[in-house]
Parts: sequence; structure tokens; C-alpha cells
Amino acid sequence: MSDLVLSAEGITKRFGKTLALDGVDIALPRGKFLVLLGAAGAGKTTALRTLAGLEVPDSGRMLIEGRDATFLEPKDRDVAMIFDSLALYPNKTGFENLAHPLRIRRQGDAVIEEKVAAVAKTLQIPHVLRRLPKTMSGGERQRVALGRALVREPAFFLLDEPLSSLDATLRVELRAELKRLQREHHYAFLLATPDFAEALAIADSVVMLIDGRVRQVAPPQTLYDEPADRDVARFVGAPEINLLQAVYDPSDGGRLRTAEMVLPAPAPLCSFFDGARGSVEIGIRPEHMRLEQPKSGADGATATDAKVVDVEPLGLNAAVTLTAAGSVLRATLPAHDASRFPIGSSVCLRPRLDRMLSFDKDSGRRLI
Repeated sequence: MSDLVLSAEGITKRFGKTLALDGVDIALPRGKFLVLLGAAGAGKTTALRTLAGLEVPDSGRMLIEGRDATFLEPKDRDVAMIFDSLALYPNKTGFENLAHPLRIRRQGDAVIEEKVAAVAKTLQIPHVLRRLPKTMSGGERQRVALGRALVREPAFFLLDEPLSSLDATLRVELRAELKRLQREHHYAFLLATPDFAEALAIADSVVMLIDGRVRQVAPPQTLYDEPADRDVARFVGAPEINLLQAVYDPSDGGRLRTAEMVLPAPAPLCSFFDGARGSVEIGIRPEHMRLEQPKSGADGATATDAKVVDVEPLGLNAAVTLTAAGSVLRATLPAHDASRFPIGSSVCLRPRLDRMLSFDKDSGRRLI
């Protein structure tokens, strides 16, 4: 038996002149949690609908449990798809909503009773089985929708932003529930979301989708630490990464000149340029920007003067917006430290060079 419950290869889908999916590859291992991450319009919903059989690809193929399913009807794919809209039957109780897929398959009453009771216990919702959806909370309705998929025992689950309409507390609760189900029952999930924090919380691996193309497939932490290109780096992390145009100068062991800063160039970047002068785009995440009070005689090789133009409290941390040599930069620091840098004050900016990223100026590809 293959370790993959789903393998999509080179899936392309057009709507008129719009290319929604461009050669998309997705591999979902058995018992794993895969997240399809991307902004609105990236092609996430189209990808899930195509995998579910609700859209027919223009090219490419799909294998489900090793069987070619490219042109199979949705009912023949052994796939459960859960939408954000939930679409519960308003005139049916929780029990009947859960039992509906089993009744369609003409399973006996005893089997239905047993399976619904088991799923309700797993999702901790036995108390809603006799209630209508309008009497349930948002979290309870979400669990019933999930249970309606679970009771079918499909090969894998497709979830299209299933938590986006819930408040923050319920999102965290349901995320933990999905991860628990995957871990304890070895379910395979493919979840689409525009929220990297959500992906970081639940994903074994992330498929980064931008403009209908897969840019990178990696564990979420790798996506953050080692983004494939500038676009991935900008999408992953909040506040957004600072990007600065710089010039590499091979003199003095290698220097980067940007925003009136002269920074020692990391050894891998020196090796990349191999003694030649060149342009590069550097990326420094806000959490890797250090702020200090201005000091006379400060080392200009690793610091520059900046002015604070805004301070945004974020709870544990604060986001500080600065201007330096005409560039707008952001730094995050512990909230209790932010009071030392009021709006209008001058600060000394010292980026962490060991966490600096660099990108090709034209293609956006990460260099180091």
C-alpha cells in the first residue's frame, strides 16, 4: 500500500483566460496534516474543488490510494470536503446531520446509531444530537460539520478555510481538535488557509501557493527560516519582513551598503559574489531588528540612526515603525521595552546579521 493517500501531478486549471492553477503538485501522506497556504485568489479553493472532483482539470492527473481518479465523479473518490459555510441542514437535528451520509449509503439503523455515537463522542458533542443547528454555538456547528465528514471514514479530508468564521478562542480550540484527530486516528487532512499562524500551529508540511503555482513545500518553520524566494518571505511572518536594496562591496572582507548602513556581509554571500561587486536585496524580519538608545561614538558599521514614527501594541510585543535614510522599517520588541522608544524619538538600529536573508534583485530567488 502506498504511503500517499493523494498524489496530484501537474494540475492545471483555467477559467476562460484566467490561469487558476499552473502545474500544481500536491502529495498527501497517510496520517499527515498538510496545509495549502496562500492569499485570497492564490488558487486554494480551486485546488481543493479539483481534488474533490467538483472541477475537471485541463491537464495533469490525480491518484487516490494509488488509483487514477483524475476524472472520477465526486461520489466515487472517497473524499470528504468541509467548507467554511458548513451547510448543515437547518431542519435536521445534530444526529440526523451526522447520519445523513450514512443514510445515503443505505446503511442499517444499528450501524448508523453506532457510528454517529462514536463520532459524537470523539468530537465531544453528544449533547447536541437532539438539537437543531440554530440552537448550537458556532463551535458546536463546526464540530457537527466535521463529524458529518468523519462518519464517512473517507481516504482523506479536504478543508477549505473551515475555521475562518469562528472567533479567536474557537479557532484555537478547533485547531487543537483537528490535530488531535489526526494524531490519534491517523486521518489525512489537506487544509487551505491564508493564515500562516494557523499553518504553523497544525501543519506537518506546508504547500505555499502563489498565483496558482507552488512556490515551496516545507515544514512551516523551514518556510519561515529558509523561504524559497522574496514572495514567500513576505507572506510568512507578521509584521512583514523588511526588504532593503543593498550593494555588495568586496572590500574589507565584504560589506553591504544600505540605508546609510554599512554591514559586514555574511560569509555565504561573500562566496556567492566571489570578489565581484553587485546588487542584492536583503531581508530582515522585524523580530530580528534590535533598537538601542543613540550613543555618541556608536559603531556606524553595524548601526544607523532611525526615527520612531509609530508604536503598535500587540500584547506581549509591540511593533515599532521607523524611518531610516528614506526607508520605512518595522521592528518588534517586548512591549515593556517599547516605552523607551516613544514616537518622534531617535534610536540606534542594529539588525541581527546572523538572521539576515538575501534575494536576487530581479528574480526574487533567495541567495542565502
